[in-house]
Amino acid sequence: MSDEKLPMDDERYRIPGTNTFNLSAWSRENEPKAPPQFKLGDIVVFTTTAEITRVYQDVDGTPLYSLDIQPHGHNEESIRPATEEEKDNF
Repeated sequence: MSDEKLPMDDERYRIPGTNTFNLSAWSRENEPKAPPQFKLGDIVVFTTTAEITRVYQDVDGTPLYSLDIQPHGHNEESIRPATEEEKDNF
């Protein structure tokens, strides 16, 4: 695939049998996301100290994380690395 973005209404993104387009697929292919900033096992802070238990992607490729305190996707704006003191108190 070239570096040129395809239009959102390109036929490859049409949901079969409809006039609707899969914008998540378009975004994933045309607006690359940065790799995850955190990895499995990193200790991070999300209103409290937590451990990342799963690293995965949203439908458009945005990195998401499951935390041991709440098993739903959180984006990187929601968490930060824990300080050494926070890790010691985990």
